[in-house]
Amino acid sequence: MTPARPPGAMPSAPQPGRARLRGAVPPLLGAVACAVAVIVLWRIFVTTARGQQLDDAAALGASFGRDTLDPVLNPVLTVVSEPFVAAALLAAVIGAVIQRRPAIALGAVAILGGANLTTQVLKDLLARPDLGVTYVLENSLPSGHTTVAASVAATALLIAPRRWRGTVAVAGVAYSALTGLGTLVGGWHRPSDVVSAFLVVAVWYFLVEAARQLPARAALPRGYRPAPPVNAATVLVALGALTGLLSLGIGAWVLSALPPVGTVMAATGGLTTAAYVGGSLAVAAVACLTTAGMLVMRPYRRD
Repeated sequence: MTPARPPGAMPSAPQPGRARLRGAVPPLLGAVACAVAVIVLWRIFVTTARGQQLDDAAALGASFGRDTLDPVLNPVLTVVSEPFVAAALLAAVIGAVIQRRPAIALGAVAILGGANLTTQVLKDLLARPDLGVTYVLENSLPSGHTTVAASVAATALLIAPRRWRGTVAVAGVAYSALTGLGTLVGGWHRPSDVVSAFLVVAVWYFLVEAARQLPARAALPRGYRPAPPVNAATVLVALGALTGLLSLGIGAWVLSALPPVGTVMAATGGLTTAAYVGGSLAVAAVACLTTAGMLVMRPYRRD
């Protein structure tokens, strides 16, 4: 006689091939959406005069509070380096081996290597035309420093045990968002550069999660999915929605108040300061929302 299954226990039967492919669809759609968003950002903020003007207004407005914020954020930026990425990759591999999850080690390599390589390629491919607006012609989209920080945070989330995923997600948002804001304060990047970096990392995270659905022995049977860290995901979505709406509102006002294209804007003033605040809020919003997406993609798999 077969013993009854304890309440709440996970069945061990593998998921059928069609169901596994169905489980890979949500992360694949997430990857496509983020990739499209990067192209849209480039088209608006790099290839149009008004978009360049709005983005540059935010970059000029970063002088607001620079003396106060730069000493705080600069130490976060100095952490980002090639040895830092190597150390993060080594830690991820060790963590995966300890947990006996070798596939996670491959995923960590894909996220760290793929996201940072993609950013460097996009910097060369997505040209910034001279429209008589921007004060620096070299394209800087996406931000390399932000990509490094966000990819390390995403890798930490990938290898984290389920009970720690919420905490790791919140910590990763804080670290990567501060890095992105640090590049704004330091005058290295525009808001679109930083936002696109988070999206590039999200593309690779979602691709890794989609690939993890395919092996039969690793998938859950249909109808059985462990719950995501709802509290952390809810907080991140709420915070992302709030900061995103504020950013859109401020951006719309700044856009309506911008001078004609070709007019030289002062580096200080209410308009550029508002553009900088709106850009910073956009960075926070995208950091929160992409990480929340990473959290809720995991329910299709057992840790």
